[in-house]
Amino acid sequence: MIKIFSYLIIIYILAISCQSPKMNNQFEKIDFPTTSFIINQTKDTTLFGPEGTRIFIGSKTFEFPNGTLAKDSIRLDLKEFYKKSDIVLAELSTVSDSKLLETRGMIKIEASSNGEILSLKKGKEIVIHFPKKKFDFTKKMNLFYADETATDSSALNWKIDTVNLVKKTLKLSSFGWWYPSTNDSTSYNFIPKKRIDTLYSWNPLDYYIRAYDFTSETKKEIETTLNKNDYPNFENWNDYGVECEMEISKNGRLKNIKINTKVSNSTKQEIVKFLKNLPLLEPGRNKNGDIIERKGLLFIQGGNVIPLYQTKKEYITSFDRKYSKFEKEVIKDIDDAELEYYIFSVTNLGWINCDIFIDFDEKMDLIVDTPLSSNTKLKMVFNEFDGVLKANTKDGKYTFLNVPKGQTATIIGIQNNNGKIMVAFKEINISINQINGLKFEETTLSELKNKLDNL
Repeated sequence: MIKIFSYLIIIYILAISCQSPKMNNQFEKIDFPTTSFIINQTKDTTLFGPEGTRIFIGSKTFEFPNGTLAKDSIRLDLKEFYKKSDIVLAELSTVSDSKLLETRGMIKIEASSNGEILSLKKGKEIVIHFPKKKFDFTKKMNLFYADETATDSSALNWKIDTVNLVKKTLKLSSFGWWYPSTNDSTSYNFIPKKRIDTLYSWNPLDYYIRAYDFTSETKKEIETTLNKNDYPNFENWNDYGVECEMEISKNGRLKNIKINTKVSNSTKQEIVKFLKNLPLLEPGRNKNGDIIERKGLLFIQGGNVIPLYQTKKEYITSFDRKYSKFEKEVIKDIDDAELEYYIFSVTNLGWINCDIFIDFDEKMDLIVDTPLSSNTKLKMVFNEFDGVLKANTKDGKYTFLNVPKGQTATIIGIQNNNGKIMVAFKEINISINQINGLKFEETTLSELKNKLDNL
C-alpha cells in the first residue's frame, strides 16, 4: 500500500509582468491533501485515512466503464474534510435542496487502474466509516451523495441516499417453536417456499413485516406496548412489542393465529391480517425427515432498517484482522465499530457526506452588505451545530438563503487582494435581514486555518 500525501492549500497569485498588464484576482483552485492507496483487487482490503475514515473494500469490486472487471492493481484516491477550516476553504456546503444539514464529515473517493477511471461493479458496495465525535451516541446520521452540479473540486448540494436512510420500521425481532416431542429437537425457521432473498433481513419473514403497510396507529402501539409472557426461556420477550402464536400446517399455512400481547382490537386485526397474507412456508420436519405440523411464536417490535453492511459476510469477518495502530479503540466486531463510527454501505464513488437534516421553525434570507467581487468568498459557520453555507449572489448582493432565525453564527469573508490574503470574521445572531460592516484584515493561511478550527 502506497500513501502519497500532497498538501497544496495555496491561493495562487498571478503577478503583473512587464509583458502583460493584466491581473486576475479571482480565487484559483484550492487543492487539499490526497491520500492514495494501491490495492489488490483479488482480496478484501481495509484502508484508513489520516483523518480517521475507515474503508472496507471487498474483492472484485471495481470495473471499467465497459463493464469488464479490473484485474490489475487499483489506485484509490481519498480526500477527507472533517475540520471546519477544510470545509470553509473548500467549495463545500451543507445543504440539500435548500434544506440545512449538520455534517460529521465529507470525503471524496476515486478509483482508477492504468490511468482509467473505475466504478463499483453492479451489486457491490464498499463500507465507509465516518468517525464519531465524543457525544454522538444518539445522533442518527444519513448518507448523502453530491448531486449532478458537483465538480472535481466543488460539492454545494447533496442528495440523500434512500437505501441507507435511517427510518423507523417494524421488525421481526425473535421467533421460536415448540418441538413435536421431547426427543425431537429439530429447528424451524419460518422459511417461505418462494423465498425472497434480501440483504436487509436476518429471517425472511422480516422482509414481509418491513414491506407491509401497517397503519401509523398500529406501529405506535406495537412500539409502545410492553409484552409479558410466562414461557420459560423466553424472558427476553418481556419487552416492547407484540407476541404472536400460531400453528404451521403440513402444507406450510399459518393457522389458529393468536395475539398473546394485550393490544387494541384494531391492532390485533391488522397483525392477524398480515400473518394470514404471508406466503406458504416450508413445512416442518422431524429428525427422520417426515413432514409434521409445528407450533411457533413470532415477536414483532419497532426498530430501524437493518443496514446493508451488517449482512455482508466478508465485512463481518474483516474484524478478525488487527488494525490497532490506526484506531482509537481496537475494533473487534460490528458492535464496537458502531460505537466508534457512522457506517454506510456505499454504492457510488465521488463526493460522499455523513449528514442529518436539521430543521428550524423560522427561516429567513440574510444579505451581507459588502462589495460583490470575484475575488471574495463568503461563508457562514453555525456555532451550535456543524453546518457551513456558501453565500449566493442574488440581485447583485451576497445572500445566505433560508438560514435559521435566532441561531448564532459566524460570517467569514476571504479575499485575494493583490496577492494578500484578507479575512473578515463577524459573529452574529440571525435576527435582521442585512449585515453591514465586514472588516477585512491581512492574515496568513496558517493563521486563517487556526481561527476557523477554533470557531
